[in-house]
Amino acid sequence: MRRASRVMRLIVARPIGFCFGVQRAVNLAKQARREFSRVWTLGALIHNPEVVAELRREGIRAVNSLRQVRGGALIIRSHGCPPEIMEQARKLGVALIDATCPHVGRVQRVVRDLKSAGYLVIIVGERDHPEVQSLLGYARDAGMVYDSKMKIDAKKLGIVAQTTIPLKAFQAALTDLSQRQFEELRVFNTICQEAASRQAAARKIAREVDVMVVIGGHNSANTSRLADIAREAGKQTHQVENRNELDPGWLVQAQRVGVTAGTSTPSWVVDDVLSALRTSRPGLGDAMAAEEPDRLHVSGVSSVARSALRSGRSKPRKSHK
Repeated sequence: MRRASRVMRLIVARPIGFCFGVQRAVNLAKQARREFSRVWTLGALIHNPEVVAELRREGIRAVNSLRQVRGGALIIRSHGCPPEIMEQARKLGVALIDATCPHVGRVQRVVRDLKSAGYLVIIVGERDHPEVQSLLGYARDAGMVYDSKMKIDAKKLGIVAQTTIPLKAFQAALTDLSQRQFEELRVFNTICQEAASRQAAARKIAREVDVMVVIGGHNSANTSRLADIAREAGKQTHQVENRNELDPGWLVQAQRVGVTAGTSTPSWVVDDVLSALRTSRPGLGDAMAAEEPDRLHVSGVSSVARSALRSGRSKPRKSHK
């Protein structure tokens, strides 16, 4: 076996730690706890078990049903929820605090407006993700989650993206949908730039290292995507929720180790993992990698979809009848 080098380079992605929407949700929850004796969140406030456990210790409890709420304040989590759930929550007689990420809130408004204008709304994302479920609620009977095998019978299509999906997944869906039969198409690139920046940084770093460590909840979709991106680069990749999941054996022959984290991973967890990595090998040096946002490139997408993606405006197209 090749002897391990005494020096290992640690390359840390930027940005890292909570994104704006997640930090806002956590701040709102903690502020509510200072004002109310009981604070509930409808579902996990964010997808990070470490944070959810910390909030529980502070008296902020996650529930799966409105029936479990008993007074105090109820927080709508960062992923948002369908409007009918909001209406039911308002009838509980508790303080209602909406911690929906502002970026998600924007997509909800786009979906609502498209439905009102008579468009079939197609959401490109994960069907079971709470954000997508909230968007379907705003679309009501005029919403569908994209599937390459889906059948579409509508003249006017409006397309949005789950805020954390990779740009290339959105591009692939647009390429497919732009070949379907329709008369009018509106496309909104609703991918969060924060998520896109982290994905771009992970892709860049993965090309330069031997091993990638991705920090975040195993139930976090955006964290799992970062791990997928690193694996696509052909690099040994490990996703951990905390320092206890690190295995020193991963680093035995590594000269360069990349580190990134999901948008719901707090800085204190990141710092803890970095500390463990630094003590795992002597002579460890750090490098901070700057963010490198994805550019909007829609190669292979028809001109009508490409133009609509840039502008968000309607683009007419003749049916293929």
